Amino acid sequence: MASALSFRPLTQADRQRLESLCIACSDFFECIEAQPGGCETAAELLGPLAPDVGSGEKSLVGVEFGHELVGVVELLAGFPGPQEWYVGLLLLHPERRGAGAGTAIWEHLRQQMTQEGATTVRLIVQQQNPRARRFWERQGFTVEREMMATAGKLESPVWLLRRDLQALAAHAVAAQQGSPCR
Repeated sequence: MASALSFRPLTQADRQRLESLCIACSDFFECIEAQPGGCETAAELLGPLAPDVGSGEKSLVGVEFGHELVGVVELLAGFPGPQEWYVGLLLLHPERRGAGAGTAIWEHLRQQMTQEGATTVRLIVQQQNPRARRFWERQGFTVEREMMATAGKLESPVWLLRRDLQALAAHAVAAQQGSPCR
């Protein structure tokens, strides 16, 4: 399935499809925000940056399997610094979880970020979602710090995770140059 995924920006024209995905993923939103996903969630995702975010360029990427919207990724390029990216959300339909799709999505994102000059990627995982932490740690992320954050109606402890891409990019350049350090 992972090789059959396609990626494209989402717009207001995709609102109904995004609402359906958010409703199907209500288990996630109940866990993280203490409220089900739906039309308000889709509107927030399709909307502008939150007022408390002072920099960065937001994008919303749809993940499709055939013509079905099976996932969405919210990205913020240039936050908090110029070469840093922030993954605000990686949401996958419950029927697609656990089959390698999340890893395929991350690999696609990692390649995109690296090509666009990103050196660091951060994201937040709520502590009531340890499965997500395990997923991101398998992708090479480490805990940078713990803090409190509010999502929806729920304030909870979270882990701020980080992955440096610079070392990965330097390794790729060295491999292309036939580095004797291999």
